[in-house]
Amino acid sequence: MNPIRFVRDLTMGLITSKDGSYSLTKLAATTFHFQLAIWLAWHTYTKGFDMEAWILYGTFAVGHAGYDKTMAVVNSFKTRKMEKENADPAQSGS
Repeated sequence: MNPIRFVRDLTMGLITSKDGSYSLTKLAATTFHFQLAIWLAWHTYTKGFDMEAWILYGTFAVGHAGYDKTMAVVNSFKTRKMEKENADPAQSGS
């Protein structure tokens, strides 16, 4: 397997929406998380292990992931509800 193609496919998967388009919101979040991880690695390398920085980073990363997942579930629920309300009665099979 070509490692360059593997990395490209992996990174593009991070910012691709369900419909195949690219999401600028996902790109911004992914870029920020990457920069924060790089900064934390640099900080740990130059200053030594800092428990407070790692706790803040972990709290932020887990909190943001939980928020994203919650919003995805809420948006999915709203979309299904709207689709059900807007369904054509002639095609409902009743």
